[in-house]
Formats: sequence, structure tokens, C-alpha cells
Amino acid sequence: MSESSSTHDPEDTINILVATDIHLGFDYNKKRGGQVSNESFVTFEEILKYGKENEVDFILLGGDLFHDTKPTQTALLKCVELLRKYCLGTRECKLEFLSDSEQVFRHCAQKHVNYEDPNLNVSMPIFTIHGNHDDPSFGTVGSIDILSATGLVNYFGKWTDLNRIVVSPIILKKRNTHVALYGMSYINDQRLSRLYRDDKVDLLRPKDMDTFNIFVLHQNRARHTNYAHIPDDKLHKFLNLVIWGHEHECRITPEPNSGGYYISQPGSSIVTSLCESESKPKHVGLLKINKSNFKMKNLKLKSVRPYVFDNMIIKDHDIKVRGYVSLADSISNYVDQYIENELMPRVATQLTEYPDQPIQPLIRLRIFYDDDSEQFDTISLAQKYCDEVANPMDMIIFRKRRLLEKGKRGIHDEIDDDMDDITELFQGDLGEDWTSTVQGGIKKYFDKEENKDKLTVLTVTAMNEALNRFVDRSEIDAFNTIVRYQMKKTIEYVREQNTETSEDIREEIKNFHNKRLSEEEEDQNNVVDVLNRSPQKGGSRALKQTCLPISNLDATIDSSDSDEDLSSTSAKTRGRGRGSRGGRGSRGPRGSRGRGRANETNDSIAKTQNSRSAQSKRAQAIIISDSD
Repeated sequence: MSESSSTHDPEDTINILVATDIHLGFDYNKKRGGQVSNESFVTFEEILKYGKENEVDFILLGGDLFHDTKPTQTALLKCVELLRKYCLGTRECKLEFLSDSEQVFRHCAQKHVNYEDPNLNVSMPIFTIHGNHDDPSFGTVGSIDILSATGLVNYFGKWTDLNRIVVSPIILKKRNTHVALYGMSYINDQRLSRLYRDDKVDLLRPKDMDTFNIFVLHQNRARHTNYAHIPDDKLHKFLNLVIWGHEHECRITPEPNSGGYYISQPGSSIVTSLCESESKPKHVGLLKINKSNFKMKNLKLKSVRPYVFDNMIIKDHDIKVRGYVSLADSISNYVDQYIENELMPRVATQLTEYPDQPIQPLIRLRIFYDDDSEQFDTISLAQKYCDEVANPMDMIIFRKRRLLEKGKRGIHDEIDDDMDDITELFQGDLGEDWTSTVQGGIKKYFDKEENKDKLTVLTVTAMNEALNRFVDRSEIDAFNTIVRYQMKKTIEYVREQNTETSEDIREEIKNFHNKRLSEEEEDQNNVVDVLNRSPQKGGSRALKQTCLPISNLDATIDSSDSDEDLSSTSAKTRGRGRGSRGGRGSRGPRGSRGRGRANETNDSIAKTQNSRSAQSKRAQAIIISDSD
């Protein structure tokens, strides 16, 4: 295999436009610079234009087409409009599809490649996996499933069995060139790392043909912790090129790897976080493959909002205190001049005059200080630049230099990403045990004997699953949903135990918590099911009741009690109150006895309901007071 720039017969060359992490809908409903942000769709259209202008055979996306697991209807509509505009047409698609479509598209409603659909005219096919942001979760429908059902994209690499992963390739042929396209949509990094360590990830190789092998995945590449990333030299050795999604830094030029293959990391197409890696110019790639040779041409995205990132180490600047001005005021004035004279001119170099390119820039100045007296209030600078900068309130952040490391590392080594600062905070709280993941650290913390009773309603399993959803998929209601669900289940359990005193209620709450701890797998399944069906994912009416505010939980439980008990009461009353016995039209004492017994039954049920409702409210009050 080689990355070649030599001339080949174009009839044998497969042309592919490569992009990842487009994040459609990011900040769509938020205002930046006084306007509703539409930049993700402007950039997506630029990417599609690149594909059409270069007459590519197909577009390959590496996950996170959407920013949200369940995008808004507006975001989905705008995406469909753009796909119809640029991907449908009369231009002939010259690719032959040689795979078993029932196998590679087994999870799709349409189990065939879209450009062979007799009901569609597809001129520029799109092949895509899903990422962590548009991960539909097991057993649920996601945004990419919907696009696949419309025939606008070819969705591959979706997994429902994580005990062992066997990937069948999509084989595409253009005369004498064959491409084997392997896809692996986002999987929890720890789980996938373990599968690789246990040799439980298999990529099936085609027989009787030479193929150029491309692997598309969406995982952590950078080593945040030992087992929360995929080492980029541990993939299958027969691969030729890996397209790596999820990492937002643009490293699109293919890099040779000790594993024997090349890695291209296109990065995100828009800026989604104010970190240093995202300040690098954004590109997509034009990949040309001819038999076993390939080359990648970088195409710069001109529609991206300008973003300038810089670091300032206070001690490296000669900042003088004059007259009555304090050190903090002097530094503030110096920083103001630095932004005006150094950073703003760099913004101008990123303005391309591309139609609809956002003009107001993002600016992030990270200031490293030694003494607290060097910090200043940033509000005045935010007010000054509020009409010039898209993010005035978080334009400046302060970081204290690590005193213990002074003299041991160079200046550039001290300037780590913000994630390192966050990790250090966790390590300070939990000591050296915090060596793997945040979720692992949480479990270790609550497994300690002195901490076991600190959780009574919420389980560690539920908390970690909500944390995963919040971080990986931006499900902002995950914690809200799971707290209310487990609180409701706890109250229902206590209600069935016929407790009388507050001490009894507390004891039963603890018993129920211990019961769930002993049934961790079942608890995990229940939590996943609740989050998958929650209202933010189009859940049922019952789940909407689960997510009511805590103050309304008593009403929810009372109404559910009434529904359950009245249905059984009604059945009993109908059985006794109609016909020849006990009915309103019956004769003599039997009818009276029938009415009397029915009334006694209703009175008994009413007392039971009132008792259960009281127990529910007392349990709820105890839970809230103990939490406070």
C-alpha cells in the first residue's frame, strides 16, 4: 500500500469525499451575535457542494451528522432538504455493489444500497455510520435510521450485539478497483477496548479479490485513560486506511502508523468547543483510490466561523503597575490591548467572503497565572467586546500554573487541554484510586464502606448511565429522568410494605436500595429502558408522568393508585351488582345485601387508597428531607 500522487486511469479511480462530525443543529436555537445560529447547515451545504463540484462517486461520513440524539424537526427537515438538493439527480453512479445487502444493511428498513433503488435517482450516494451524538441506543430508532428509510443515506456499521463484533464489508467496484468499506458506529470506549483486548472484533475479508480496505470508526483516539480509548496501532493489520471520527482536531492528511496502515482524522466541520485543537483550520478530504494506491487532497472549509485561540503566561509579559492602578487592573488593560492588537487582526485572516460565513469570531484567551492577585474581573472586557465577539462572556479563562511542575517542563508542556485540569480536580478529591474513568471512580467511591449509605434512592449504576448519556449524547434531561424514575419506584415499593413509622419507611428504602444493588444487571436494563423511552426521546405518556417535578409525584402516585384499584373495583361491582342477584332491580333482601356489600367493598378500597397515598407522601417527604 502507498499514498501515491501519480496519474492513473480515471475510469479505475474511485473518488470519495470524506468528512466527520458535522453536528447539524449545534446551537441552532441559541443566539450568537444577535442571530440564530445556522452555521452547521451552511457548512454542510459547502461539503455537499464540494462533492458535487468534484463529481465524487460517494461521500463517506464518520459519525455525528447530528449534534443531538433526537434532533429537532427543523434540523431534520433542513438536512433532508440539503440531501435532496445535492444527492438526487440524473448523473449515473458508476459503482457496482458486490456485497450481500441483506447482511450489511440488516438493521435498515431499506435493505439495499440507495442508488440501486428503482424509485430513486441517486447521483451522489452517502455512506455513514453513527457517532456518540446521534447514537440511537439499542432497540430504538435514531435520526440516521430515518434518513436511511427515506433512501437519502446508506447507513452501515450499527451493532446490537456487543458480546462479539463481526464486521462484513461493503464491497464497491469501479472497473478494476475494489474498495472494502468496514464501518463501526460508536460503541462505549471501555467496552470496545475490552473487545479488542479479548480478540472479539473480527473484520471479514473478501475472498478471491484484492481490495483497498477502509475502516471507518467513531471513538476516542487520544489516551484520556488506559481503557477509555482505542490505541490507533491495535487495529487489524490488513487495513489500508482508517477514517477516524469523534476527535475534533483536524489531522486529515493521512499519517502512517506502526500497525501498517494510514490514519486520516478529518475532525469536526464546525467549532463545537472552545479548546485549542478546534482552532486549527477545518478541512474535508477528497480521497482518490486506484487499485492499491491512494491520495488525499485537503479541501479547506471556507464557511466556518473564525476562531482564534491563544495562551498568555503572565510571567512572560512585562506588565507594569503605574500610579494607583492595581496589578489586576494593569493586567486587565494589558489583556485588552492584546486582544485588540494581536487577536482581532488574526480574525481578519480567517474571513473568506464565503456566502453566509458568520462574521463575529469566537475568541478564547487562556491566561496562566502564579498568584491570585493576577486575576481580574472579566465583565468589563465582555461588555466592551459584546458586539464584536460571538462569545464575550467566556472569551477569557484563567488557569493557575502547576507550582510543583515549575522548572521540570517547558512552557508548551504546561499548556494542557482543559480536560487535564478537570482530571486533576478529580484526582485531588479521590486520590490515586482515580486511574481509569469518571464512572469507575464514582463506583469505587461509593463502594467504600464509609460511603455505602450515602446513596439511598439513586443507584450508582443509574447515576453512571445518566452521566454517560449526558456526556456522550448531550441528553441534558438524563439525570432529571433517572432521579424521578428511581424515586417513583422507591415510593411504590415502600407503599406495598404497609409501613407505619418514619423509621420503618427509612428501613424499607434501604432494603429496596440493597435489593437493586444485588440485581445490578436488571437495574442497568431498567435504567437504559427508561432513558431510551424518556420524553426527550419521544417517550410514552407514562414516562412523562415519571418525569414530573418532585412536587407533583404524590399526585402522580395517587392517580396511578386510583386507576389500578378502580379497575378491579369496577369488575367486582359489575359481578355482584347486575343480573338476578344484588342488582338494582332484584327482589327482597338479596338486593339490599348486594348493595351493602358493594358499599362495604368501596369503603374498604377507599381506606386502602388513602392509606397507600399517605404512605407514599410520607416516603416522599422522608426522601426529600434526607436528601436535603
